[in-house]
Amino acid sequence: MSSRTPSRTPGAHQAPGTPDVLPGRWPACPYSDAALIRARAERARRVLTFGSIRADLEDQPSARAVRVAARRWVADLLALAEDVATEKTETAR
Repeated sequence: MSSRTPSRTPGAHQAPGTPDVLPGRWPACPYSDAALIRARAERARRVLTFGSIRADLEDQPSARAVRVAARRWVADLLALAEDVATEKTETAR
């Protein structure tokens, strides 16, 4: 058995330009905990929202009704986006 110390120089097992990380170790996370929490909260909100929309679409009795409901969702979302964008424009002045 050899007690060889791992080399920290780029070699066959390390791509050129990658951070200097010892084998078996994870590199340091470039994101802060606050950024990860915000990203997870945004993802959870998105999953819940789309889950609700999907449930509404699945409750429709026919394919035609699904498409009509989807168009209503899209129209409502675009109207909401316009309202929010207008508010942000007015408060920025």
